Formats: sequence, C-alpha cells, structure tokens
Amino acid sequence: MKHFLFVAAASLVAATAWAQAGHDHHAMPAATKAAAGQSDNTGEVRRVNADAKKITIAHGPLKAYDMPPMTMAFAVKDPALLARVKAGDKVRFALEKAGEDLVITSIETVK
Repeated sequence: MKHFLFVAAASLVAATAWAQAGHDHHAMPAATKAAAGQSDNTGEVRRVNADAKKITIAHGPLKAYDMPPMTMAFAVKDPALLARVKAGDKVRFALEKAGEDLVITSIETVK
C-alpha cells in the first residue's frame, strides 16, 4: 500500500511539473487561449465618437470571436484611446468581452 501511495504521489508531482513547464497546452485556461489572438485584429477607423466613447471600425475577421469582416462600433475600455486615432486610420486593436459586448482595450495605427 505504501508503494502505491508513493507511486501515485510521484506521478502527481511529475504531471504538475510537466504542465507548469508548458508541455500540456490543453491545461491552458480558456481566457488565456482567447487572449492569445485578440491583438491580431486589424481594420480602418470610420468614426470616433467621443460622446458615446466608441470607435467605429471596418474590420477584418475577428478569429478569436468567430466573426466575419464587417463595420461596427466598439466601446473603449479607456476613453484616452479615442485620442489615438481618427477616421481613415489603419489600426491594429485588441478586444475583450464585457458582458455581451466587445470592448477595445488597446489600439494603434499601422502603416
């Protein structure tokens, strides 16, 4: 019985070390998996609405959210992001879910 407990404990320690070393990609939390692709979003700013704290973007596919290309308005997490862009700017941006909405958490112009 002691031998069985030792083997079970050793297996648990080895499995934990294996996962912590990054070998078990299936153990990655879903939020981390989603975050991995969220900054790959690109598009063109159509409108900046400071009053509503929103930016309208004609964007490409949002792969992390399984969305096709379209034009839509996004709220911004930080209103300071509104000053970084203007209509016509090509941008790369990151999103996160806030309830049922997608919110821009970062945005930068690209050439």
